[in-house]
Formats: sequence, C-alpha cells, structure tokens
Amino acid sequence: MKKLIAAAVAAAVIAPVSVMASGPVLYGKLHMSANMLDNNGSNSVAYGNTKYDEVSLNSNHSRIGFKGSEDLGNGMKVGYLIEWSVDMDGDSSKAGGGDLGERNRAVTLSGDWGTMLVGKWDTPFKTVGRKVELFSERLGDQRNMNAGAVLDARAENVIAYVTPNMNGFSATVAYVFDVEQLSGTNGADNSDYSAISFNAIYNNGPILAAFGYANYSDENFGTNMEDQTTWRLAGSYSFGDFKVLGNYTDISDGMGNDGSDSNIWTVGGSYKMGNNTIKLQYATRDEFDDTKGSVDSGDETGASQWAIGLDHTMSKRTTVYVEYADLSNDDYSSSTSWKTMGNGATVGQDSSGLNQDTDGFGVGIIHKF
Repeated sequence: MKKLIAAAVAAAVIAPVSVMASGPVLYGKLHMSANMLDNNGSNSVAYGNTKYDEVSLNSNHSRIGFKGSEDLGNGMKVGYLIEWSVDMDGDSSKAGGGDLGERNRAVTLSGDWGTMLVGKWDTPFKTVGRKVELFSERLGDQRNMNAGAVLDARAENVIAYVTPNMNGFSATVAYVFDVEQLSGTNGADNSDYSAISFNAIYNNGPILAAFGYANYSDENFGTNMEDQTTWRLAGSYSFGDFKVLGNYTDISDGMGNDGSDSNIWTVGGSYKMGNNTIKLQYATRDEFDDTKGSVDSGDETGASQWAIGLDHTMSKRTTVYVEYADLSNDDYSSSTSWKTMGNGATVGQDSSGLNQDTDGFGVGIIHKF
C-alpha cells in the first residue's frame, strides 16, 4: 500500500512538469520551383547587359527549425526558436548558396505584460511588408523593388519587445546592436553601427492596418554619410472570397546618401474559388532624387513590376502553383523579377543590366510540416 501511495504521489508531481515543458518541435517549409527566366540582355558592354536566359530549378528559401517552450509558473514562459535555410536543389554554386544558412533564431521570455526577444530576427519594419505580400519568396515578390536602400532585413544582435494582443492591436519595438556594417565590414563589439525599428499592427476580422519604421545610423554606411530612415504603411481588406491589399514605403537618404529619396507602391488582389486562388500584384519604385555622385545616378532609377499567379491548395500543408512576372527598368535601373528567390538572396544572374525588361514563368510546390 505504501508503494502504491508513493507511486501516486510521484505521478502527481511529475505529470504537471511534463505539461509545463513543450518541445523541441521540428518544423519546416519546403519550397521548390522550376522557372524559365530571361533578363532580355544583349551582351552589351556599354550597358553591362550580360545575357541570361535559362530554365532553373530553385529552392526558394526552404527552411527547417526547432522550437519549444517551458512554463515557468506565475504566468511566465520561456521559449526558443532556431531556424536554418536548406538548399533543397543541392546547387551551392548559386549566389547565397550552401547547404544550411542562418535564419531567425531567438530566446523569448513572455507573460501577461508581453514578450521580450533576443537573437537574430526580422525587423518589425520587414514584418509589416510580409503581411501584405501575395508572391512571397517567389517570382514577383515586391522586395524585388528594394534597390538603393536597406529595407526588409533580418538583423543580428536584436533585442525586441512585443506587446500583448489587445483586441487585434499589437506593437513591436527592436534595437539592433553592432549592426553588420553595410559597406561589407562586420560591426565589431562596441561599434556605433546600430539600428532601431518598430511597428504597430491592427489585425481583426477582415481588416489589417499596419505601420512600420526603421532607422540605420550613419556609421553603417561610412564617413560623412546620413542616417537612412524608412517608414511603411500597409493594409488589406477581405470581403467574401475577394481580398485587396496595398503597401507604401518611403525612403529617405537611402544607403546613407544625403537626399537619396524614393518611394515604393504595391497594390494587389486575390480571388478564391474553392481550392484555387487567383492572384494579381503590381509594384512600382520611383527614381531616387538628388543622389550624390554622377549626375545620372539618381535619374531614371525607377522600376515597375507586375505578377499573376494561380495557387491550388491540395491540403492544409501542401500547395502547388503556376505564375508569371514581368519587371521593367528605367535607364539606370537593373532589377529583376526573381531577385528575392532562392536559397539565400538570389538566383542565377540577378542583374539585368540597365534599362532592360525581365520576365519569368514558374511552377512550384510548397509543403509545410
């Protein structure tokens, strides 16, 4: 009888401990696509138009990670997440290639008061843009417009605070220590390379409205430079099977260049028909004004892009799709419609040369686990 009582007491003590701990949980996203990519280059030495016209198999930011948490009692919880990019096509020769690469990773402490996060993480500014994107990590991603400025970054040495969700409203503020210097030299301990970013998001029912801000100190860009300041407004509205969205990004002193100002507009919409979703998105970037240096360096640096696609949901975790994207450059712009695809940053020939139109057609599959 004593042994039975002891076993019962032990079970009562041990059982809550197992409930209090969660993880580690393995998760991932595998995203592969086959694409026909053409930068319409002419191999012109004068314009740097190296011809790139290829069929490419791509691993589009495929990833794997572990996450978990532990209940500390009194409403407190510690959590963690460690994530890597995975090169599913095995071609490490591509820009940004390599079997494994760093993505978000952090330890968190949370309670009724909100969440503190430390590690490597997407900036709050970037998070706003990702919430209104129809072609994330695919042909036509609006981040293809990100030229001449530091915008949708994953920052190292981040400490952030996230408010509790208050009837759909939440906010995040993040400070970045010792930013990796954008000129190519790593920011050392006790350096002045820093950044701050915050957002405010309302997401309730059919309505999403969000604001994001980021500032990189002038030391990130070299001597005699300016702080780069960016802000973003984004929103979406769903009615029935329709969804419309928009995004405006304002850039001041891009890459620390005094007066190098621009803006990016994105609009899009989708319509769901059973397991199929039709998507259309358009983005445009104005030329940078008053850029230092060459008289032509800020003129005619704009670009515009449109993308159309069809997603077919095979299950809650698996989607197949087909899509087409086209990007047009001004005289002194060399963006492509596929720059943000791939393992890391780019796929193949990521520069179109000046004043060229790039287009791509792709079919892909996304599986989450």
